[in-house]
Amino acid sequence: MSHSWLDRWTPELFMIVVLALAAFGTLMTYSSSVFYAEEVFHSRYYFLNRQLTWLALGAAAAAVMRVVHYQWLQRVSWLLLALATGALLLVYVPGLGRSVNNAARWIRVGPVSIQPSEFAKYAVILFVAERLSANRRYIEQLFRGVALPLGIAAVPLLLIAAEPDLGTPVVVGLTVVTLCYVAGTRTSNIAAVALAALPAVGLLIWMYPYRMRRLVSFVNPDSDPRGAGFQAAQSLIAIGSGHLKGIGLGKSVQKMFYLPEAHTDFVFSIIGEELGLIGAGALIGAFILLVWLMYRMTRQVTDMFGHLVAVGIMTLLGLQTVINIGVVTSSLPTKGIALPFISYGGSTLVATLGACGLLLNIVQNQHNLRSGQPRIRLSEHTVI
Repeated sequence: MSHSWLDRWTPELFMIVVLALAAFGTLMTYSSSVFYAEEVFHSRYYFLNRQLTWLALGAAAAAVMRVVHYQWLQRVSWLLLALATGALLLVYVPGLGRSVNNAARWIRVGPVSIQPSEFAKYAVILFVAERLSANRRYIEQLFRGVALPLGIAAVPLLLIAAEPDLGTPVVVGLTVVTLCYVAGTRTSNIAAVALAALPAVGLLIWMYPYRMRRLVSFVNPDSDPRGAGFQAAQSLIAIGSGHLKGIGLGKSVQKMFYLPEAHTDFVFSIIGEELGLIGAGALIGAFILLVWLMYRMTRQVTDMFGHLVAVGIMTLLGLQTVINIGVVTSSLPTKGIALPFISYGGSTLVATLGACGLLLNIVQNQHNLRSGQPRIRLSEHTVI
């Protein structure tokens, strides 16, 4: 009885956790950015106001994605991937593309900037899920079952890597590998594709020397404390300063231009400083609860395409969380991966909330599957 009750209320619990994380992220956006916003933009509410606007747009995206039947997305997955690829090319158009810190990742649309890669991540997941479900009979073949669809999906990922942004393609690549494994692809075929991709990853690291410096700094943190290792060192100072209870909400010292990107990729450091181990631990617990709820919802999905999309969303958000926290705690090399719901960033927030709406859509439409749709039996064809 308790098991069925939990399954029935899992979507509602999921929404509560998402709303709580988004609200906490908005609070921490203000706390971590207030000094920078006042010094640079002469308004302490600059980033807060923008985040609230993006939060409203994200809520609208979640509402739309919850209403539009997910199987319609299956039919237009090719189109969505093509649109995402085109948007990634627009970042290089003079007057339209916008570069920050030598990275061409944004499109200027009036007064706002949009990061196409945040939406391309989910376009790749939808496309790969559609191909794996449609080519079920060829799933054990190397070329048609794995190499061909992943080769097509690699095009937008290579464009993202050229921005340059290696972190996003790696996270999406790991997510896609997970989808292939869950769909029943042979492990040997997955390994073959992964080995074929390694030279490209190595080339991308070699082409940008700062990436190699980050790796060297990660292995030997004292090798360049004022250069490649500066951000990681300042992050650890922030986290270590918080001790058990933190120094108090809004009282961070490291956000005063000591820690770069304090309100974006390294906001978890400010949380550790201001709220201490208790606050940081509670946030980690909330993310664990979120992933567990997504896991429970994913197990309820018996439609092949819907199941793979749900797995993709769960895997992507889980990986982003682990990698971001790993980076700010110097457990992983420095890489710009946002903390879902918490880091400042409009495109990230809208795309993430939209994905959450899509996950709810998939779960709530399981009783209205159209006939002939590919199905899976969880006990035999998936590891989750």
